[in-house]
Amino acid sequence: MLHRRGLLKALTAMSLPGVTAPAFSQAAYPFKTINMVCGFAAGSATDVVARVVGNKLSERLGQPVVVQNVTGAASTIAADNVIRAPADGYTLITVSSAITIAPAVYNNLKFDVEKDMVAIANIGFLPTVLMVNDALPVRNFTEFVDYAKKNPGKLNYGSSGTGGSTHMAAALLAQTLGLSMTHVPYRGNGPAGQALMAGEIQVLMDTTVLAAQSVKTNRVRALAVTGVSRSAALPDVPTFREAGLANFDASVMFGIMGSKNLPRAVVERINREVGEALKDPGLQNQLVKTGGLQLTPGSPEQFAQLISDDIAKWRKVATQMGIRAE
Repeated sequence: MLHRRGLLKALTAMSLPGVTAPAFSQAAYPFKTINMVCGFAAGSATDVVARVVGNKLSERLGQPVVVQNVTGAASTIAADNVIRAPADGYTLITVSSAITIAPAVYNNLKFDVEKDMVAIANIGFLPTVLMVNDALPVRNFTEFVDYAKKNPGKLNYGSSGTGGSTHMAAALLAQTLGLSMTHVPYRGNGPAGQALMAGEIQVLMDTTVLAAQSVKTNRVRALAVTGVSRSAALPDVPTFREAGLANFDASVMFGIMGSKNLPRAVVERINREVGEALKDPGLQNQLVKTGGLQLTPGSPEQFAQLISDDIAKWRKVATQMGIRAE
């Protein structure tokens, strides 16, 4: 009788929420398809990162990782969907710097990035390049700063849209150096790049992938690139530090996040597998050699601190430069 009672007690405990069952579900993770939400359209930088990393995660986890593009409002709609999904590790999101810019530029954001989301794994950074139209009489970063200070309000800088990463990068540069330039928003990076080559605008900050394409036309000059080292995509372009502006960084961040109640065991598992995936030569060929991404894996805590620091940085820029998005 005692044996039967002890067995019944054990079985009852296993059925209670928060006792033994979660340990079994976490140990079995993952046992079905993982949805990797992306807040930008197919073919965007974030989408490419999500698919390349997702493919390697699928191989390592033994389950499909399916990218779902949920576009609109600079990835905040996608993030809201992830927050509302069950916190079981089967709905994740590949984020970019847009997720840390959003709290700074949107007045009516439905969620708090730091309170309602959990940082899982940093993937890396895509350097941003300061470019000018070839007709501008400057040959290097120092000459650009001198020219901009001597001609306040006369330089127009473009962006992919108000509050976008290209806008905030140029705004941060203007704030840091005390420059007065006029912002001209376009509907995407492509139109902004075309405007720079046509001379409609004189200045643009964009990622190395698109910058390299523009520089090849000989109608655009690259003056400096963010990051700790020169970009493989533009090896002749000095870093901002080399050009004389230390501690300036407006690189685009990429990483993976989930909803706030994601089990710690799942967070650690995904973080570990992402770190291993980033060592893969095939992945590095796609993202580093071809895409110019600088891989920076780390712990969930390091990624959370990065997100917190980024939010504070962009809030300061948005406040001082008066930037608000619709």
